[in-house]
Amino acid sequence: MSFPSVNDQLHSFHQPIASNGLFWTTPIPENALRISKDGQVAEVVVCDYPVIDQPKFPAPGPTYEARVSVRIRWKGLGPEIGWSNPPEQYEIAFHRATASIVFEASVPELGFSFMSRDYDNSESLFAMIGKERNGCFFE
Repeated sequence: MSFPSVNDQLHSFHQPIASNGLFWTTPIPENALRISKDGQVAEVVVCDYPVIDQPKFPAPGPTYEARVSVRIRWKGLGPEIGWSNPPEQYEIAFHRATASIVFEASVPELGFSFMSRDYDNSESLFAMIGKERNGCFFE
């Protein structure tokens, strides 16, 4: 049995690396996140978002214009679980949850497109949904 390595990588979808070195992080539209009033269901929907595909990242190489769409949904299950540690300025209240994701990507220049399984066939091994406070946000 062998495990995948960076040499097996075919695509890497991400924003270009910022001049300050930040990567794999990008702002999304404010309306892309929806949370239910009871806080037990949350969904992120981002459609046709422009990124680059850098197939051998982090090794140098060509980049290609690409588009990705992602839908992620968390749904709380059961009672709320909470824990607080004031000396460490940390508090969390959450529900165990299920999480589902659908991911699509296309790289027109390479003639490549991909679509993951749909929500109903997405496997959720661990998820939680809730609120966390720490540091300067603790008080």
